[in-house]
Amino acid sequence: MIGDYFSHNGALKQISEAAISLGDINYAYGYGVYETLKLRKGHIFFTQQHVQRLLHSAEIIDIAHDFAAHSIAQWLSQLVQRNNIEDANIKMMLIGSSTDDSAGANLYIMLLNPLFPPRKLYRHGAHTISYHGERIYPQAKSLNMLGSVMAYRQARQAGAYDALMVNRQGYVTEGTRTNIFATDGHTVYTPPAAETLAGVTKSSVISVIHELNITLREDHLPLATIQNWKGLFLTSTSSKVMPIATVDTRAFEIPPLIRDIIRGYDDYLNRYLSQLMH
Repeated sequence: MIGDYFSHNGALKQISEAAISLGDINYAYGYGVYETLKLRKGHIFFTQQHVQRLLHSAEIIDIAHDFAAHSIAQWLSQLVQRNNIEDANIKMMLIGSSTDDSAGANLYIMLLNPLFPPRKLYRHGAHTISYHGERIYPQAKSLNMLGSVMAYRQARQAGAYDALMVNRQGYVTEGTRTNIFATDGHTVYTPPAAETLAGVTKSSVISVIHELNITLREDHLPLATIQNWKGLFLTSTSSKVMPIATVDTRAFEIPPLIRDIIRGYDDYLNRYLSQLMH
């Protein structure tokens, strides 16, 4: 964590007070959901979308709580103002209760160091690997991240930026912390929404794709035929639009369409920040 304060159920506390009981079985077993937000130049990006997804994830895995969206948004702003930090990632974790009593739930909000991928990756593309595994409850951003952690560790050992998760049908569904898109050079494809996490960045990138008058379709991306695509890219809060240079031993060019989306999304974020500042 960075800064002097974190938020616990809306109360600002000193970081030195941060503690979680070893006996908290909900935290230990991953019975919780989380979100990561972008803080840049003192402004929080896509607050409403992240808060709504946090609450939706909690609903999917049946976490009872009394937290309201408007209260969470207010606590986010209070934490940023109190810490007086311009650039950070903001993490929210909603941990379930050991009983059905919603009063036992805990919501933690903290500031983390921002992540800035090397600029050269946007020019040349990132190396990725494939990993056979899938998340339980794919539309919930839960703390049950064992599969993603194992996949990401394998990716880092291979010197890769991320691992692409491949489900039991052989379809690439997402990265360990990213969404994936593919293109044939004219149309952009992404896995069906019902089978993947509804990424906040993914949604805003889709808005840019529509602005650029590029056709977008949902379809399965079989790993066995991945070499047929003209290009691939990942999206996330920290990655923004990250082009892929390789998947395992398969190399990909970065077609003009993907470079247009990269530039278009950077412009979209600049416009969004300008609106926040005014």
